[in-house]
Amino acid sequence: MNYISKKEKVNFYTGLFGQNLVYSLVGGSFFTYFMTDIAFFPALVVSALLIVMKVWDGINDPIVGSFIDQHTFKNGEKLRPFLRYTPLPVGISTILLFFVFSTKEDLLWLRISYFVIMYICWDLAYTLQDVALWGITASVSPNSDERDVFVKWARIIGSSVFGIFSMGIPMIMEMVANAVGSSMALMTLVCAVIFGLGGAMISQRASAAKERILAAQDKKQSNLWESFKLLFQNRILLLTTLANLFGALAFGNNLLTYFFKYKIPEDFIGGGLIGALGLTTICSAITAIPSVFGMLFADKIKKFCKGYINAMMLMQACNLISRVIAFFIGFEGNNIWLSMIIIGIGNFPMGASSIAQTSVFCDSIDYMEWKTGKRTEGITFAMQTSFTKISSGITAGLATLALHLLDYKAIEDTAETFIGTQSAAFEAWIWPLVILTPAIASLLYIIPLMFIRYTPEKRKQVETELKERRAALNNTIK
Repeated sequence: MNYISKKEKVNFYTGLFGQNLVYSLVGGSFFTYFMTDIAFFPALVVSALLIVMKVWDGINDPIVGSFIDQHTFKNGEKLRPFLRYTPLPVGISTILLFFVFSTKEDLLWLRISYFVIMYICWDLAYTLQDVALWGITASVSPNSDERDVFVKWARIIGSSVFGIFSMGIPMIMEMVANAVGSSMALMTLVCAVIFGLGGAMISQRASAAKERILAAQDKKQSNLWESFKLLFQNRILLLTTLANLFGALAFGNNLLTYFFKYKIPEDFIGGGLIGALGLTTICSAITAIPSVFGMLFADKIKKFCKGYINAMMLMQACNLISRVIAFFIGFEGNNIWLSMIIIGIGNFPMGASSIAQTSVFCDSIDYMEWKTGKRTEGITFAMQTSFTKISSGITAGLATLALHLLDYKAIEDTAETFIGTQSAAFEAWIWPLVILTPAIASLLYIIPLMFIRYTPEKRKQVETELKERRAALNNTIK
């Protein structure tokens, strides 16, 4: 039996589109570039800021998730109301986060303080929305097959929007700034208003999704400690989360813009109108477009690998092999294009990664309900969002730490040339770091997944028994 209407899907996916417009400004590598080359924070300061902010995420997200799990609204829902009321705070805090009021060195302490406060405000509002948004995917239908399809298209839309806009916004921003002679700080603020506030308002449409698994919760966590105890009983969640943490070592992806800015001539393409951000966008598109098509084949990849766990291991292996090949091809002359095409081919199955992970997290919620009688959408998806942010923080923190160790110095955009302005260490190590750190991360990612034992047969058993329990519970309530 199917439960989710077409109208409900359209509204939810539209809201998801809006949410990813917001996140495209903060979640991509542009955010690091904004801090180093637009707000002009020193690289070591940026590294420390990113790590501290993500530690805050690690504390904040599980607390928010546990709060959501422990409380319900009068209508019995615990997730959907947050999707109604969080968009406006998310939009306003996004604008304030990208406001650069000064770049003077003597005001560095004040600029850092302002930035940290704004980030905390943004993160709290965004976390409430994000946990509720992904948590509701586990409750929209008791039919796991229908839920898998719902999650598949949610991830396809979310990842595609994030990928397109996180790459496209910086490129357009830079090209407009170069064409009209405007500052990047002003262009960033304009984009924060358009995509930050505008996207947040669109994201309110996600509140159309319905929570259908309500009465099945005959037990509920009583406090934060119990939520964490349940969390640490969830072997599937813990091992998948550990794999994601290993994936955070792929910090070379965040160095691509710096590579293009200081290793590739300014007139390499576009006669100087397309700069480092534009080249990053073009090459990211080459490597990412195949993964978009990979999303469409998520079901076939799952079937071929006999489950999403095996599929995720295959994806990482393909990424590892393609990057090693690209490293030896190099970047001299037009070799850079061949290297990116090879990486793109390896990324084809990687497109289904986010779909697979969300499906695995939903399975872990069913597994915990089957095992303990308690559903943990809040704490489970809080951990997903928490470790996604922590991973991105580790990635960005390691990237900027690497820049510091390479003795990187940001050069004003008014400089005639950027080639040859960096240290010998930067010149020697930037290419290996860009290409090989994601390969190492993929190798480490595979290891925890090898210890997950949740077969398609086990999944079917859990779903069948839960269906019987929920029916018995509903009859008791009636």
